[in-house]
Amino acid sequence: MTTRINTGTSPNYDRLVAYLRDRFDDDLRWVASFDTESYDYAVEYIRPDLRTELSTHEFDTVVHRSIGLFRRPYVESVYTHLGPARTLVVEHERATAVHLYLTDTEGVIIKIKEGNEICLPDFADECLAQLLEDHEQ
Repeated sequence: MTTRINTGTSPNYDRLVAYLRDRFDDDLRWVASFDTESYDYAVEYIRPDLRTELSTHEFDTVVHRSIGLFRRPYVESVYTHLGPARTLVVEHERATAVHLYLTDTEGVIIKIKEGNEICLPDFADECLAQLLEDHEQ
């Protein structure tokens, strides 16, 4: 059984995006929130030059595959002996993907250009602080 973040408030994606843009500037590629039960997602931010590089179809494919492969219950079933999953980081040649789990079914994907340092658990804590004002670790 996984833990849930329960703050009684909705995530503030505008504040998260502002924080990430301030920290990473043009190295922030995109941010998308997701719900694995419905396979719905919302693009919270996409760098302007990537709007043409990633057509709607390509972006749908990337996010839907991410939702399917990296959903929290699946990640936890692989590493069941390690306890609840909070964050999954996948480093690619051109970007780093950070999957931040908010509940069993909801989360956010943050894509950052390669070469940027991301320190865990600090980065996840900072993002959660932006998303959820009243969140207590």
